[in-house]
Amino acid sequence: MVDEATGRLQWVYAQLAAGWRVEGPVIERAVYRGQHERASVFEFVLRHERGCQAMAVNDCPEVRSFIRERQLASIAL
Repeated sequence: MVDEATGRLQWVYAQLAAGWRVEGPVIERAVYRGQHERASVFEFVLRHERGCQAMAVNDCPEVRSFIRERQLASIAL
């Protein structure tokens, strides 16, 4: 799961380098990976003059660091 999460986070980094920006707040929501297993994902909305896109990134230390370092507002649903 961490590889997938960091891969998606790298995609967000690439979009930011291409001129996209994160629209806040970042939304943290629960996902169910089985009957009794629950995890979090973070929904990022990216905006550019060309439009808007969204990306869900699985919870991992790297994504929490990304949010904290950029001082992005985050809400949990």
